[in-house]
Amino acid sequence: MFEDTKAVAFALDGTVYRGSRLVDGIDEVIRQCRKLGKSVFFITNNSSETRSQIFHKLRGMGIDCTFREVLTSGYAAALYAHRERLNNIYICGSKNLVSECEKLSVHSVEAEEAENMLIGLDPEFDYAKLAAASNVALKVDRVIACNKERSYPGEDDRLMPGCGGMVASVEWCSGRMVDLTIGKPNTFMLKEVSEQLGLAPEEILVVGDTYDTDIVMAGKFGSPSVIISPHVYGDTVSVDNVRELLNLIGTPAAE
Repeated sequence: MFEDTKAVAFALDGTVYRGSRLVDGIDEVIRQCRKLGKSVFFITNNSSETRSQIFHKLRGMGIDCTFREVLTSGYAAALYAHRERLNNIYICGSKNLVSECEKLSVHSVEAEEAENMLIGLDPEFDYAKLAAASNVALKVDRVIACNKERSYPGEDDRLMPGCGGMVASVEWCSGRMVDLTIGKPNTFMLKEVSEQLGLAPEEILVVGDTYDTDIVMAGKFGSPSVIISPHVYGDTVSVDNVRELLNLIGTPAAE
């Protein structure tokens, strides 16, 4: 069905892995994509870990990939801030998000010096951090969110609160909405894939498990998509499990 696509962008949490467990059959699907000559990318809204950490996690799970094939909302937000030359950014997020920003010379400052703010997922988010971020939001020029995802699947399919819970808390307490959300369903990361490979949107297939982020992103960008879900959505192809992707993507020619 998607023989004409030249690249496949896989979501990670819930599609490639759930916590520390690889989704059954996904490694075979990725290998088949490569055998068919398709480029492969991995796009995640996870901003609590660096690209390097995600890359090594995939490699440790037996997924053949390169560093440049991994895009995270944290990296994308840092890249945006770097390109826009945003100064004095207060980072309400994990130490890994601070590290990701520093790699692109986007330096984190204390609340008193803040001119802009970036909000990312932080497993150690607490009342004190909420109070600080809410006050920063009242005075800065721009507030950027890595994403507004409600939740993601953790270990043993346990539902884990996403970055959206933090963003909503800061918005509610400060009365200020974020100015820009970088991660899915924003098309920023998918655009990076398109520009890196020189491909048109219709040549990139998005494979995900969440309609509101993965599939909406694909639709906004003009890319075809497949959702791994028991539910049927009218504007995308639905499959019940990962292994059903093999027939959709195509079969490598016999050697």
